[in-house]
Amino acid sequence: MDMRQLKYFLKVADLGSISKASDHLHVSQSAISAQIAGLEQELGSRLLLRRATGVELTDPGRLLYRHARLILRQVEIAQDDVARASEEPSGTVTLGLPSAIAEIVGMAMIRACREKLPAVRLQIIEGLSVLLGEFTLSGRLDISILFVEHAPRGLETVPVLDEELFYVCSPRSSFAMEGKKNVTLSEALETPVVAPAIGNSMRAVVEAACAVEGLQFKPAAEIDSLALLRACAMQDIAATFLPSSVVVKEEAAGELYVLKVRSQNFTRPISICTSAMSATSSASEAVFQLLRNITTDLVRSGVWQGAKLRN
Repeated sequence: MDMRQLKYFLKVADLGSISKASDHLHVSQSAISAQIAGLEQELGSRLLLRRATGVELTDPGRLLYRHARLILRQVEIAQDDVARASEEPSGTVTLGLPSAIAEIVGMAMIRACREKLPAVRLQIIEGLSVLLGEFTLSGRLDISILFVEHAPRGLETVPVLDEELFYVCSPRSSFAMEGKKNVTLSEALETPVVAPAIGNSMRAVVEAACAVEGLQFKPAAEIDSLALLRACAMQDIAATFLPSSVVVKEEAAGELYVLKVRSQNFTRPISICTSAMSATSSASEAVFQLLRNITTDLVRSGVWQGAKLRN
């Protein structure tokens, strides 16, 4: 197999159509079909299913897709490194940030990159932690921040800090009216609480704490949206559990009331992750180190509230 075959295959898979890939690559459909047919013959597996609405990957096709992305990315990195061996770090680095910390970390990284790494083109993608992990594994992301303690298979993980969750409610709630500064988990669960669905890192923290204290958590609703979780608390529909970093503005404006939860462990781990199977460019290494420095500075300066650095 050669680079052209892999490039055509990836573009068809990404766009879900040979005709769309043809338009994008400015290559005839017959040429693309011939290259993919050559791949299928060489590998002895059918990679694509042709349908009236386009194409979709087979199981062997999905496996090749992951490897092809890594291969092309490694070739790109090699070209950049050789061409710029004696120059400052340059090129494109793609960083994945979970929605809960995208603003606080993303803005700091944009400013720092412009100042310290002017030749690096930083791309930031916001999304769910679980999806960012998959994108990092497949090579679509160079670096990501994930809410994990240990490295999932295929990823290298550096734990950097732990982030505390707080009970967030309306200023009109009884706790706020009483001026309480903290609550037990049992007290918090006596009120209506909304939370993300199982699988979310914040939900995992609550479930783990409940298991330790022998409590049962039955959320009033499961909501995988930070904006809606905040809105429920602001409108006094239900309280929720969130890191204080995502409600700083609302708390300062008197729109939300934030209390500490008295529980043995009410924190989630935050780690910086990279692919263990992909080569790393000098630009990626520079951004990785800058990200470590930025997260450290945000915590030590008090900007990232409720976060504690790992030793």
